[in-house]
Amino acid sequence: MNEVGRLFLEALRFDQEGPEALDRRARRALELGVGGFLMFGGEAEMVAAIVDRLRGAAGRDLWFAADLERGPGQQFAGTPTLPPPAGLSAHPAAEEATRKAGAVTGRVARELGINWALAPVLDLDVEPDNPIVATRSFGSDPDRVGRLGAIWIEACQAEGTAACAKHFPGHGRSVTDSHIGLPRIEASRQDLLAELEPFRAVADDVAAIMTAHVAFPALGGDGPATLETAILRQLLRDSIGFRGLVVTDALIMGGFGGQRDDALVVRAIEAGCDVLLYPADLESSVRAVRHAVRGDEELNRRVQDSISRSLAVCAAYSAPAADIDSAAGSDAAVSPGASAETAIDLATRCVRGDPEPARRSLDRELPVAVRLVSDDRRPPGLPPLGEAFKDELERLGWPLVAAGDSDGSRQQRIVLLEATPQGWKGRAGLSREALESVQSELAAARSAELGVYLVVLGHARLLDCLPGPAACAWAAEPVMERAAARWLDGATR
Repeated sequence: MNEVGRLFLEALRFDQEGPEALDRRARRALELGVGGFLMFGGEAEMVAAIVDRLRGAAGRDLWFAADLERGPGQQFAGTPTLPPPAGLSAHPAAEEATRKAGAVTGRVARELGINWALAPVLDLDVEPDNPIVATRSFGSDPDRVGRLGAIWIEACQAEGTAACAKHFPGHGRSVTDSHIGLPRIEASRQDLLAELEPFRAVADDVAAIMTAHVAFPALGGDGPATLETAILRQLLRDSIGFRGLVVTDALIMGGFGGQRDDALVVRAIEAGCDVLLYPADLESSVRAVRHAVRGDEELNRRVQDSISRSLAVCAAYSAPAADIDSAAGSDAAVSPGASAETAIDLATRCVRGDPEPARRSLDRELPVAVRLVSDDRRPPGLPPLGEAFKDELERLGWPLVAAGDSDGSRQQRIVLLEATPQGWKGRAGLSREALESVQSELAAARSAELGVYLVVLGHARLLDCLPGPAACAWAAEPVMERAAARWLDGATR
């Protein structure tokens, strides 16, 4: 059973490890026969070169997967970042915007050699206290989420990149981040089955579905769905009829429960998982599966079925990018090297706010200071908060002044609040410090009778606790900062 390594995707974290360490990790993974790699971070050209080298060294088809919910720029510097699903859903032409986002993601990913986009999220945004879904979701309506998810998947896969709907059977009701611990959802079976509509809508077409490290007692078992046969085999396979790849969420996550517990890795295979992402210790996990299949004909058969399924789907998405006829035709938005300008134009129409309060609150001809409040841990590689926003306003002719200048008490103010869903963050709303900081900035401006406006780089419901003129730009990447600046400029003209 030397093939069991093909069940696993090893993580290559360009955002955490240096070239030598990554090279050693990749070479050892290939020796263990992995099915591919899960890629995090890095410059686009470097990533493309490494993917090409690893594929050549393996001499066989490999999966190169990445979390691309907000476009390729979410991971790879030098490629377009796009609005999150909540922003796409808020676009006036949501279906067109979603199709364009899926196509951009699929086309640019394949240019880099990435053949598996771990997106879109089909969880429902139904729990305001959910710390990890929020803007990653297309919304709360199952039919709409399913429709937009299907459009994204079709566009992405037409460009030669496999898509992955996640997180089955749904992470939307949780109030615990599964990166940290095991969420437990106590909803009735009837309610949970009704919320499976997004997955039913895409089951016949999507290449893969990712499991949730979430417990659903009403659907079967007290462990995470990743380990439950009743959820993966009986519900997803038998009832819904899904025939593609079942892939785990990252095995290092707290919700999986094991970290380095190889017995749980074997249980995930027994439950119905075909591909296992990001094991805590690849070598130990491969060794455990090899040991488990000896003398266990049923497990051996399941392993062989999973490997065969993965190889077949991978082969379908392993043609060189140059050999793929783009379904996008001549649309410049999805041509090779899709431009940042196209992404910003798309993002600008996703910004939500009422232009009239903006027009009353700000005079674009008068000095304005941008005040920054962050409630996030800013990922490596992103420029400082507010840099793109201020650059865009200055390009548009706004007379910006530095916050804290000697005449600061008479400045108009724009408060830029960064508050996005992040793994390991552990909360949905604002921290007390962030909330008090924003409230203080807004109150100080109003008491001095200064123009003031709030721009939220996060979910629109954050505006409920921050009354006053405001707009929502959904995410904190530079593309959304620039989009917010363009929207504000248009609203105040």
